[in-house]
Amino acid sequence: MPKRWIRILSLLALWLWPLYPVLPQIVTPEVRRVSEAFVCQCGCNHQLSACGMLNCGSATPLRAEIAEKLKEGKTRDQIVADFIEKYGKVILAAPTTQGLDLAAWVLPIMMTLVGLLIVYGFIRVWLQRKSEAPAHAAGPVPSDYQNRVERELKELDS
Repeated sequence: MPKRWIRILSLLALWLWPLYPVLPQIVTPEVRRVSEAFVCQCGCNHQLSACGMLNCGSATPLRAEIAEKLKEGKTRDQIVADFIEKYGKVILAAPTTQGLDLAAWVLPIMMTLVGLLIVYGFIRVWLQRKSEAPAHAAGPVPSDYQNRVERELKELDS
């Protein structure tokens, strides 16, 4: 019986061996929640919580640092402030809503509204021009063309 268990455990260890590098990257929900506020610095441009690079040189230490700070009892806002102080605003996944960073939130909305107003103006002008059809378009046909048409119709009949 013991040999059987040794075989089973050996097979289980061999089967789970490829997962060994992934095990240190498993993060707690608290670390994941706090790391959503940051961008991974490895160049993948994913949120720190979503960086899927195996043993990422940026994500793994940053997540460990977040876990340490959570163990120290710091709140999410305190951790964000510490990271901004240490790494600068480039670490943030979204701009703040203060100062010049507010423009990153407001300008896209304003530009969209301005664009919609411009499109509305073009459509309005286009519809006005379309409704103002030239008066001579429905007028009488000049006599030269009328005579030519009548002559060609007679030739077709004969």
